[in-house]
Amino acid sequence: MTPRRLSVAGAGAVGTALARGLSRAGWPLAEIACRSADRALERVGFLGAGEPVPFAEMCDPGRAPDDGPLLLLVSVPDRHIHACAARLAQRDWPIDTVALHLSGAVEVAALEPLSSAGLAVGGLHPLKSFVDADRDADSLAGTVAALEGEAPALAVARDVSGALGLLPFELTPGSRPAWHGAATHACNHLVALVDQALDLMESAGLDRDGARAALVPLLDSTVRNLERLPPGGALTGPIVRGDIEAVNRHLQAVEGAAADVGAAYRALARRAVRLARKHRDLDEDTAAELVRALTEPPR
Repeated sequence: MTPRRLSVAGAGAVGTALARGLSRAGWPLAEIACRSADRALERVGFLGAGEPVPFAEMCDPGRAPDDGPLLLLVSVPDRHIHACAARLAQRDWPIDTVALHLSGAVEVAALEPLSSAGLAVGGLHPLKSFVDADRDADSLAGTVAALEGEAPALAVARDVSGALGLLPFELTPGSRPAWHGAATHACNHLVALVDQALDLMESAGLDRDGARAALVPLLDSTVRNLERLPPGGALTGPIVRGDIEAVNRHLQAVEGAAADVGAAYRALARRAVRLARKHRDLDEDTAAELVRALTEPPR
């Protein structure tokens, strides 16, 4: 694998983290484009290499093409990918240049303007929460990445995965909504679930900082269990034990919280009953009684 020169259109958290990781792996940085010249200059300073350019300048039809094929990472917000591709397609790109977008939700077809301009297009979506470009670049190894696109783009996406230590798999066409929905449900909705738990902890007398400090180690131990075991094996708590009285006490507590807390508790607890019935020793009668309690409207 010969590293390609790398250009980034939209050096946000994901694009910057990947650019940093690839630069460290020996991929030369070319254009680093942001909406403003100042932001591009700041990103190049952070990366320690590359040419800072405003996005409008990157799209200039009169801009001279780079030497040799490039990898163009399109790392703008999802809603702007197609418009960004249309603007980027106005300029000349070197022969055999590949464009990859980094979205989990947007179809590769959003890059059609670049495909029509002669670039091979695809998608590479690392399944990771990006908040700090420096730290995220150091922790990319072992991250699962969904790849999709034309054969030349897939080949480059696999090269990128190898350079960064990603674990690639080829996404089935049309399955992006399920892929991204699953990731959002597991990640973003976990954050929302914890926020609900903090509400309940406050009613128990803890402030939110103290409650978060109490819950994070519990979450960490749960994730570690899930590393070793499937969900049915990692499930603990009163439902696995068939403790109907404890569940009823929980339901009384959530009745005093916001309506979404009770709705979420009931829905997820019913799922836990199905897991405990299928994978653990929860008997049918106890499972049915739990489901009745979790389905009845609050009194």
